[in-house]
Amino acid sequence: MLLLTVILLSAVCMLMYAGNVAAGVKSGLEYAAKILIPSLFPFMVLSSFLIRSGSCDIIGKRTDRICRCIFGLPGETLGAVALSFIGGFPVGARNVRLLYEKGTISIRQAEQMMLYCVCSGPAFLITGVGTLLLHNSQAGVILYVSQLVSGLLIAVITGQYYKKSHFTGKRKGEILQKSRQAVSDQLIISCSDAAQGILQLTALVSAFSAIIAICEASGIQNSIKSLLKMCKADYPIAENALYILTEVTTACGRISSGGCPLWLLSFAVGFGGLCVHFQIFALLGDIPIHKGRFFLFRLINALLSSVIVCIIGRFYEPTEMVFAVGQGIEAEWVSVTAVGTAAMLIMSVIFVLSLKRRKIQ
Repeated sequence: MLLLTVILLSAVCMLMYAGNVAAGVKSGLEYAAKILIPSLFPFMVLSSFLIRSGSCDIIGKRTDRICRCIFGLPGETLGAVALSFIGGFPVGARNVRLLYEKGTISIRQAEQMMLYCVCSGPAFLITGVGTLLLHNSQAGVILYVSQLVSGLLIAVITGQYYKKSHFTGKRKGEILQKSRQAVSDQLIISCSDAAQGILQLTALVSAFSAIIAICEASGIQNSIKSLLKMCKADYPIAENALYILTEVTTACGRISSGGCPLWLLSFAVGFGGLCVHFQIFALLGDIPIHKGRFFLFRLINALLSSVIVCIIGRFYEPTEMVFAVGQGIEAEWVSVTAVGTAAMLIMSVIFVLSLKRRKIQ
C-alpha cells in the first residue's frame, strides 16, 4: 500500500508539474548526450573487451600473488579495478558483473569489489568539474586524488577482512570456451554490453532529473533546507543536501556556483548520489550484494575523501579553495583528458602483447 501510494502521488505530481518534469527529463537527456555517453561508453567497451578477450587472465597470472596479498582478490581482477578508478562510476559495476559471469570471482568477492570500485573518473573531475565549473584544474586534480586515495585505502582495508573468501573459479570450461571466440565477435559483444549499460544509465539520469525538478517546483527542496537549518546545519550543507543525496552532477553544478568549500564537493562526489547507486544496482543485475553495507561504505568514502581534501589543503592550496562560478557562464563539458587517453593506450598495449604471447605459445 505504501508503494502504491507513492506511485499515485508521483503520477499526480507529474500532472501538476508537467512542464517542470519535461524540462527535467530534457536536462537529463542533454547530460547523457554531452557527458555520460562520450565519457563512459568508450571505457565500458574497453573494460568489457579486456575481460572477454582473456587479457585479464594474462595480467592475473603475473599479479595473482600481489593482488591476493594486498586486495584479497585474484590477479584477474586487477585490470577491472584499475579501469573502475579511471573510467567513472558505473564502469566498476560492469566489470564486476562480467567477472562474476565469467566465473572469476564469487558473490562475496563481487560484494567486496563494489565497496570501492565506485569512483568518479578524471574526465569528469579534472576537466568537467575542475576546469569548466571551478575554472581551476588544480582543484579538479585534488578532487580526483582524494577519490583515488580514499578508494585505495578502502580496498586495502577490506581486502584484509575478505581474505578468507578464497575463490579460484567454478566455470573454467566456460572461461576457456569464451576465450576462443574471434576478436571481432568479442568486440561486437563488448559494444552491445556497453550500449545496454548506457541505455539503463540514461533512463535513470532522466528519471532523477525529473524527480529533482518536482522537488524544486513543489517546495520540497525549500522544506528540506529549512528543516536542516533548524537542526543547525551549515548553509552549504542545508542548501545542497537534496542534490548530494540524489544526483551527483546536479550537486556539483550547484555546489560550484554557490561559493562552497572544496571538501563539500569532494563529499558529494565520494557519496555519488542515489542516481549513481541505482545505476550500479541495475548493472549488477541479479548479483545479491548487501545494500546496507554498500551505502555505509559510500558514506565512509565521502567522509574519507573530504578529510583527504582538507589535509591536502593544509600543505597545498590551489588558487581558491572557496570558489564561485561567474553568472552567465555556460560550461561545455569535455570528456577527453590526458589521463584517460594514457589509460586507454596502456590497456591497448597490454592487449596487443597478450595476443603476441598466445601466438608464440
